[in-house]
Amino acid sequence: MRKIVSSLLAAATAVVMAAGHLPMLQVSAESAQTKLIALTFDDGPNTTTTNDVLDILEEYNARASFFLIGDNITAESASSVKRAYDMGMEIDNHSKTHSNMSKMSAAEMQAEISYVDDKVIDITGEPTKFFRPPFIDVSPSMYEAIDMPFICGIDCQDYMANVTAQERADYILNGARDGVIVLLHDAAGNQQTVEALKIAMPELKAQGYEFVTLTELFERQGETPRHGLIYSNVGKYPTGYTLRQELTPDAPDRVSLDGSTLQALGGTYAVEVQYETETGYPPVIALQKWSGSTPIWHTVQPFYFNGEKAVFLAQDVQAALQQLDIGYNDLDGIAVTAYSGAITFREPRLLVSVENNAAVRGDVNADGDLNLRDLIILQKWLLAVPDTHLDDSRAGDLNDDSMLDTFDLCLMKRQLLDKSA
Repeated sequence: MRKIVSSLLAAATAVVMAAGHLPMLQVSAESAQTKLIALTFDDGPNTTTTNDVLDILEEYNARASFFLIGDNITAESASSVKRAYDMGMEIDNHSKTHSNMSKMSAAEMQAEISYVDDKVIDITGEPTKFFRPPFIDVSPSMYEAIDMPFICGIDCQDYMANVTAQERADYILNGARDGVIVLLHDAAGNQQTVEALKIAMPELKAQGYEFVTLTELFERQGETPRHGLIYSNVGKYPTGYTLRQELTPDAPDRVSLDGSTLQALGGTYAVEVQYETETGYPPVIALQKWSGSTPIWHTVQPFYFNGEKAVFLAQDVQAALQQLDIGYNDLDGIAVTAYSGAITFREPRLLVSVENNAAVRGDVNADGDLNLRDLIILQKWLLAVPDTHLDDSRAGDLNDDSMLDTFDLCLMKRQLLDKSA
């Protein structure tokens, strides 16, 4: 073994040294320090429910965003808009007529938007900043015609009369996390949502959340809203993860995940994908069960996405499994897939928390052991041999300098020599 290891290293060292060193693949970004939540309200303004909502926001020194329907802006309701603006609320656009817009012409869409803008400018002196499509009906033609960031949000079902105030509050509280956008309605007569806010807001405040406008949310999360996307949350790119395994898509629009591997990793993993889509919707992880008497199709939203990259966290998948009262082994399939419309995936990767990564030092193929195969793989990777990849790049950083280079190869040789002695 000692002779084999030595000869392999000698054959490669000259070429690798000439190639210099390559950066170790890892994930890093600023960590979140404060929990932010953006409450948003659709279908106003009016002189009743809108003011009731503003009373509660004022009580908690909270800011929020109001998406107005143009036809609801009257001489009377304009006073509610002015009050909201003077309180530091953001005034946004929900179209003139609240109609499905995806089949409209570009001119018709733009007229829906400009009507609201003109009304809001008359009241506040500023145009609206964000757009929520009525019925969350979107299309590529809408993205082309409407030059505003599109906003969705977590659904609290507060537009349904049979959903109680407590149930609405539960939707808010269960969906709360740093960067989330909450979709609510201040339509005239919607008193159940007013009562739900009285339940949810003190609890959210006790949990350390700060209530912000959408503009504040994007600015403080370090994200610039992109055209052609629809946002339900604005997360910060998660920190502290490193590559464990490169994944292979089953098809351009599907990446299957191994439930037993995810279960073994517990809460330490994340899944990252590059993606392309025209719908603006980020991908989801679909939890699927087609056997048995009760089929399941449950989706998990990404913690972070920016129109090109999405990252899913273990804690969100685990929360969904707990909600469904099932385990990984109960599923017939778990996969990254499209939420709506066509999507294409590239470079899917399974990541693992750096703090909880118990990988064997040097085990770059992640088979649980440092052996000759790891030396060969690292050598080929440093030589840029086609179709060579590392399942765990951090395990190969034996020099602890966040680089993969010849020094790591030499240290791996030393470890193998010591192991074979």
